[in-house]
Amino acid sequence: MIKKCVLPVALLMFSMMALTGCNDNKNVDAYLTTSLRNATYGTLAPSKGYKYKIVNPVIVEAVGHLCLVREGNVTELIVGRSIADKMATLETDQITFNVVKKYSPYLHFKCEQMVAGTDTLFMPQAGSIYFPVITEVADFRSKDHDDINMNRFRYNDTAGLRKMEEKQFGIKAQVARIEEDGDEVWMLIGPRGNLRIARTNDHTEMVLRLLARENLEFEGGITFDVMEDWPARRNNNVCGDVTVDFITYMNRVFSG
Repeated sequence: MIKKCVLPVALLMFSMMALTGCNDNKNVDAYLTTSLRNATYGTLAPSKGYKYKIVNPVIVEAVGHLCLVREGNVTELIVGRSIADKMATLETDQITFNVVKKYSPYLHFKCEQMVAGTDTLFMPQAGSIYFPVITEVADFRSKDHDDINMNRFRYNDTAGLRKMEEKQFGIKAQVARIEEDGDEVWMLIGPRGNLRIARTNDHTEMVLRLLARENLEFEGGITFDVMEDWPARRNNNVCGDVTVDFITYMNRVFSG
């Protein structure tokens, strides 16, 4: 009779121990809750694996795989595959980011989970993310771009525009999103002609949105790729297409 009871009792005790262990693991949060400032500057003891829970930072802008967040005067990048699209699926703009602090190619935070209310969204970890080069304005120099005034770009100056093709310029101009042939494009606006930004990557698009929203002037480097045909220049005042080589936002230069 005693032998018959030993096995069931042992199994019961083992099950209780297993359940207790599972509950203990379930209650352990791998992410240390902290502020963006503390996570950035390490004013707290480092989390194991440098994992942090950053609660409701101000989302400055999100494009593609990049999300720029701010707390006071601290601004940092949180990156994740298609993070902007995934953020748009969440019900609230108050988002907690569960992140891992990374130091290469520079300090940033890699998002592993986003939490909004009772929803938790797990970020895919496979696939590489293109990082812009970010330089402090005071440390940035470009020897390849000759400074030029925007009024030098004149839509009716065919000979002058042809000489500018494939050359690089440092320039300041107003920037605007303009509808053209059913699509919206970014334009650098000048008194005598506009420049169409032919294509953008994540960080250029992000900074252009910020400049337009905050009514700030574009300041950066461009390559004048190709002059527009004369009939189109005459009809829309667009001198031609440019590529943005670098772009300044606040005290940082984004390039690459």
